[in-house]
This record gives sequence, structure tokens and C-alpha cells, in this order.
Amino acid sequence: MMRLSFFLLGLFIANSILANSLELDAATKQRIKQSAISFFEQEDIIEITVEADFSSLKEDRDRTKNDYHPAKVIVKDGSDDIAVLASIKTRGNFRLKSENCDFPPLRFKFKTRNVINTPFEGQKKLKLVTHCRDTSETMQQTMLREYLVYKMYNEVSDKSLRVRLVKANYVDVTCGDVLTKYAFFVESVEQMAERVGLEEVEMANLKQSQLVEENIVSLALFNYMIGNTDWSVPKLHNVALFRSDRHAPPVAVPYDFDMSEFVDACYMHVYMGRELLENRYKGKKVPMETLSSAMAHYQDIKEELVNTILSFEPLDLNARQECIKIVDSFYQVVNDRQASRKAFIAEATK
Repeated sequence: MMRLSFFLLGLFIANSILANSLELDAATKQRIKQSAISFFEQEDIIEITVEADFSSLKEDRDRTKNDYHPAKVIVKDGSDDIAVLASIKTRGNFRLKSENCDFPPLRFKFKTRNVINTPFEGQKKLKLVTHCRDTSETMQQTMLREYLVYKMYNEVSDKSLRVRLVKANYVDVTCGDVLTKYAFFVESVEQMAERVGLEEVEMANLKQSQLVEENIVSLALFNYMIGNTDWSVPKLHNVALFRSDRHAPPVAVPYDFDMSEFVDACYMHVYMGRELLENRYKGKKVPMETLSSAMAHYQDIKEELVNTILSFEPLDLNARQECIKIVDSFYQVVNDRQASRKAFIAEATK
């Protein structure tokens, strides 16, 4: 097994040098760009086998010092198996800590030349949201529920991060252990920005009132719907900001929903503490006319949101029914003018 590890490392270095020494013509660059977009447009589950030294990788829990490890990714493409070289590293904050997750979230990095004419063509860096705990079926379901949240927000706004469900086989080259779990890739913020014609901007301490109003009200309603208070615009916590040009107000795009009631991770109550007992609407106060317009959009897409949940067969049926109940409770508030005024105006931040 040690010999295999050295072989992977040598092959990784050789291909990296080759990848950096080659130039791409304009037609190839355009095709690669389109391939990157289409990767997240596909709804089928992509099956991959990741061969790496997971024993060492899972010990890399210090985000200030963790580094990339060489890996081979074998991806199913129809009836064929395609092997590509990649680098992977641990990532995250709460889920990176070993006391919270024995299997950490991962980040994949690809060299352009290594993935040409493969399903990963055009991808550079991808986050992989993993199952967190190897022996917990509950945490596997939790991960699937978070995948659903991303898919639901795709229905709310095109200014959202797309996801791709994965069936992953993790092979530890040091001992031969194999673990098979669901996971999902998250579109990079750079790719999303290019796709919708925006640029990312890192501006901390902005108030919600400085953002595009329609965007931030809709985002706040969404987080209310899923029971998520783990976000902040001023702190740039679990939101990324984008703008069309330097003079335009930014829009916010949310991510990381594992601390929401919808996802219902087993560690949520410990991490969030008293905040779970507080009012869960964190949007700014707006006139009733503005709020009504935002709620009308949610009324228009209710069927799409419900169908997104009901049609997601990898998630247990009971879990899907629980998710529907959470969404229904949101619409009970939205459809009651007095209740919505109280929840989204009277108790909103100024």
C-alpha cells in the first residue's frame, strides 16, 4: 500500500507539470467553460471512487496548516471508468473538528489538463459536503436534507449556488478500507458569479439596507422558512456578496445550512444554544407592500418547492414528510396577513 501511495504522488507531480506546460486554444477554452456549467445542470447522481491516504487526511484538522493530499478520482461515465488526478484537503469550521465529525468536509482541486474530456472538465476547485459520521444513518439523511435546501433555493433565485449529488466510494490506500456514502458537490462562487454575470465582493460590516432590497428580503424569508438563524450579512457569515459593477448595490447568496431546523443536524442544538429559542426572522424591517411582493413570489413557487422535496427519493420518506411540514408552517404564516405582519415586520430588525 505504501508503494501505491508513492506511485500516486509521483504520477500527481508529473501530470501537474504537464498540465502547466500546455496552452489551450480559444475553442477548447469555450468548450471547457460550457462543460463546467453543464456539470451542475445534470440531475443524475454522479458516482466516484476517491483513492487517497484518508488516514493522514482525516488527521488534518487545523485549517491554518492543513494542506492538499494527492488523490485519484475514478468517475463513472456511462459504462466507462475514467481516472483523473486531483488534490484534496479538509475544510470547514464546525464540521472540521474531530469531536463533531469523524469524516470532515473536503475540497477538491483539479488541474485543467487532467480533467479535459472527463465529467469534471472545467472544474477547478469544488467543495464536497460529506456525511460527517461514518456509522450514523441519521447524519447521512442530514446531509441529504442540506442538499435539498440548496435545490430549493435554486427555485427561489438564479443567484444561488448549484449542487450535484454524489455516490462516493472512499478508498484508503494505506489500509484498503472502503466507505460508501452519499455526498454532494457545491458550485464554486467564482463559477456562479461568471454564470450570472456578477463579481464577488468581500465587504464586511455592510447593513442589509445597503443590499438590493428584493434580494435580501427574499433571502431572509427563505432562512425563516427553513428555520435558519446561522447567517449574517455584516459578518459575512454563511453569505457571499456579489455585484454587477462597482457602483451597484450587492446581492447576497447563502450557503451552509446545516444549523437549520430543516436540515436538523444532531449537533445543531448544542452549537446554536439559546439562539434557537429566539425569533428566527433576521431580515430587515420593510414596508408591507415590499414584504407582500416578496411573499407573492414564494406563493408562486410553492408547488416547485414541494415537488423538489417529494421527488427526492434518496431521502427517507418520513424525512421528506417532516420537511413538507416545515414548509407548510411557513406558508401558514405567509397566507395570514396578521401573522406575517407580526413575524416579518413587528419582530424584524430595524
